[in-house]
Amino acid sequence: MKRIGITQRLEHIHGRDENRDALDTHWAELLWSLGYMPIMLSSHITDIHLYLKELALDAFILSGGNDIGSAIPRDNLEEAVLNFAEKEKLPVLGVCRGMQFINHYLGGKLSKVDGHVAIKHSLSGRWAHERGFNDVNSYHDKAILPMHLSTKLEILASSTDGIIEAVKHQSLPWLGIMWHPEREIPFKQNDIKLLKELFGE
Repeated sequence: MKRIGITQRLEHIHGRDENRDALDTHWAELLWSLGYMPIMLSSHITDIHLYLKELALDAFILSGGNDIGSAIPRDNLEEAVLNFAEKEKLPVLGVCRGMQFINHYLGGKLSKVDGHVAIKHSLSGRWAHERGFNDVNSYHDKAILPMHLSTKLEILASSTDGIIEAVKHQSLPWLGIMWHPEREIPFKQNDIKLLKELFGE
C-alpha cells in the first residue's frame, strides 16, 4: 500500500494556548478508498528532513488552508517537503494553497482575486476538457496569473477569467490544482483518475 503524506491546516486555538494541525476527514476517506495509506504530517517536528526520511513516503499532497506567510511552521514543513520530493523525484499534488505553494517555492507570485470563493466555475484548455473537468469547485481569494507563474511550471487549465487552475512541473511529477477533490461527495471519477495517474496503483 503506497504511503501518501499530506500536510494540514495549522490553527491556533485561542483560550487554550494550543496549536493544532487539522485536516478534513474526507482526505483520509478518499485516499483510503483508492488503496493508499494516508499519513498526516505534523508541522512542528524540528528535524523535518530526518522526519520525512524516516516516514519513507511514496508521494505527498500539499492540502488547502492557511495563506502563505500566515502559518510559518506549515510553510517551513511544505518547503522541506518540496525540497525532499525534488531530490527524491517523488510525486506531489498541490491542492489550492498547495498549488500556490509549489509556485511560491519555484519563484512565482500570487495575486488577490474576486469571484472564486464558494462557487463553481468552468475550465478552459485541452487538458481539462479531455479529462472531463467541465466545472470545478472554488474556495480561494488568491490566485496565480500567467505573468506570475514560475518558469518551471506549465499551465494545464484556466478559468474563463484567466486565472490559472491547474499546472504541472516541466520535469518533476508535480501537479497543482485549485479545486478540492475531497469536497466532492461522492468523490468524482475524474478526480479519482487524476490521483491514480499521479500516484500509481
